[in-house]
Amino acid sequence: MLIAVSAIFIGCGNRSCLDEVLDSAGSNRSELEAVLNHYRSIDPNPDKLRAAEFLIENMPAHYSYAGNEIYQYYDYAARILANKELTPEQQRDSLLAITDQKYRDLPNHTVPDAQVIKADFLIKNIDTSYDKWVNCDWASQVTFDEYLEWLLPYKATELQELDSWRDTLLAHFGEGLKNPIKNDVEYNTTLATADMIRNEARHKLNRYGLYTRAGLPLLSAYLQVHQTYGDIPDYALTAVLALRSVGIPAVLDETPVGSRGTAATRWFVIISDRGEKLTSEWDLSTMIGGGFFPYERGPKVYRNTYAINKERLEYRRKVRYQYPFELGKKDVTSKYFLTSNISIPIESTARKQLKDKYVYIASAVRSNEHPWQIVDFGVIKHGKACFHDMGREVLYQIQGFDGDELVPVSLPFILHKNGSIEYIDGDTLSSPSLDRWKNNAL
Repeated sequence: MLIAVSAIFIGCGNRSCLDEVLDSAGSNRSELEAVLNHYRSIDPNPDKLRAAEFLIENMPAHYSYAGNEIYQYYDYAARILANKELTPEQQRDSLLAITDQKYRDLPNHTVPDAQVIKADFLIKNIDTSYDKWVNCDWASQVTFDEYLEWLLPYKATELQELDSWRDTLLAHFGEGLKNPIKNDVEYNTTLATADMIRNEARHKLNRYGLYTRAGLPLLSAYLQVHQTYGDIPDYALTAVLALRSVGIPAVLDETPVGSRGTAATRWFVIISDRGEKLTSEWDLSTMIGGGFFPYERGPKVYRNTYAINKERLEYRRKVRYQYPFELGKKDVTSKYFLTSNISIPIESTARKQLKDKYVYIASAVRSNEHPWQIVDFGVIKHGKACFHDMGREVLYQIQGFDGDELVPVSLPFILHKNGSIEYIDGDTLSSPSLDRWKNNAL
């Protein structure tokens, strides 16, 4: 899904980013201005005002479903999940069937959050998250800049419903806060509180199994706490929202390709009492900080951020062919894997056919139909395709835009553990001996 953010937000120029976004909001401008005026006069708190400005300035990276069809789908899903005569499999299959019949195209119809979000919603979100940051023991180690990304945002993933998820998830999964374990070691620590919330959510969801969600994702808070099945990204999202609802700083990290073994494609991270970034192994079913799959490796890991990735914004402004990279992603690959900055020579004949200075790096995946998955973009400098922080022990290929489509402009190559590069004959790509360098297709 390609969101034409650059059409409403192209880098601010001589005007402030805040003014650009206010203009892009159209008839909803008054709602955004009401938030700013609230923290300038009614509640003149400089931190809250800066939080409001941060949310509005970066709002062009975020979008929601357009129209009322999503509410029809969610109403149907609520009735299905409330029907105790149906097994979890039947609930799942019913949602898949209705998605295929009526709602398959719904994710392609979106609207920028700036054009639909309401002042009361934003003000409550800011006040609630700020109160948690200031008053909760397990958030006191968090800096203001960390607060902006790890606690403040009103959503953790795109298309998430603009609802009272903090209240809903706190009510469902915060019971343990009333009677916390009191001892000298764990009481009121971030890690212990996070694990208590994670464990309570895991038990109360009574999920039927993994890898079994079907139909549109259930991205409203009410539905999230009632679904009995789902995949790892679903439950990782629920974990982040549940943790943020009690004031624990949390974000989602993910890889753009499937994992080779049993590791997840999305997981959550918290900021510990010591300021460390501790990961789960995958979703809320796993312990926090217990190690992140020591044998796993991959091409890229991205953190879901609220702030706009300025490099990706610049890419959208200048590129002719636009790959649908989301703006709210930050490259954190080097925090997980050994990485290399690489420069791959591109022959002059290949360079001449390209219509952009941008090129793309694709990771090999185990799929006969689509054997390559784009994971990042780079630029050609001095005849070489340059990319930063690429995960090692992966089979790659460079592609470029020839005016019609993406085409290979390099031989496939393995980036080895020691950082060396080995080129591979394209005719041998299907050889089982290369499977160890490939990831699974999503």
